[in-house]
Amino acid sequence: MVREDTSLTFEEYFWRNVDLDEKVVLDAGTGFGLTTAEIAKRICQQEHKGRIISVDIDPESFEDARKQLKAEGLLNLVTFVKADLSSMPEIASESLDMVVSTRTVSDINSFSCRLTKALAEFYRVLTPSGQVILSDECPILVARSQEETVAVARWQLAKAISHLIGRPHSNEVEPEDLEFAMKLTGFQECKWAVFEGDRISRQRINHFVERATEMAKQIDNSKLRKAFSEEIENVREMFNKQGGFFPPRYIFHAKK
Repeated sequence: MVREDTSLTFEEYFWRNVDLDEKVVLDAGTGFGLTTAEIAKRICQQEHKGRIISVDIDPESFEDARKQLKAEGLLNLVTFVKADLSSMPEIASESLDMVVSTRTVSDINSFSCRLTKALAEFYRVLTPSGQVILSDECPILVARSQEETVAVARWQLAKAISHLIGRPHSNEVEPEDLEFAMKLTGFQECKWAVFEGDRISRQRINHFVERATEMAKQIDNSKLRKAFSEEIENVREMFNKQGGFFPPRYIFHAKK
């Protein structure tokens, strides 16, 4: 196990020894577009000539990302590609210098072996000297403090509703298990560190409430449907009263 103790901040550790000059970077999981925008800003600030391929299985996520990038004059640096991260025939082998992924590992892990398949794809698309940076939340089943209650309740509700309506859900991955899977797929020099979770934003809570409410409407049992809808609103009220923090997050650095 190569877990590092570090005095660096999350951002400092994440971008440590990262050279974006004339690099092609894959943002694995567009989501809200925050990581895509961060990479684009860094390319611009450092006056580099890199470019980004932002991939997501849900093309609707591209619209929010495009708006943000366009507002900041960064849209020309990004190409959006709809693809499943565990199978990306759209991306040629050894065509990328770097793979970056934040808050996506647990989403990929919704199906058995899907994460291992995605890591194998990351390995395939990277050049021989390519590198990968992965970050996600550490699993927490029970809140250890009041600050974590909102985050844990959000996860518990999302998973329970998913089971009731027969759809897959995100599964958090222990960093030790991720390290094993990365080494299994061929990655070398794997190093990682854990950092305190950041504050939950209202955007994240609103997104959860909107998506979870739509999912809850699909529950057949009317009493359960009502109960879960009330609990979803309770999470919003809890957030409004006390805010909250995400669980600790880990960052992985590895090379092909």
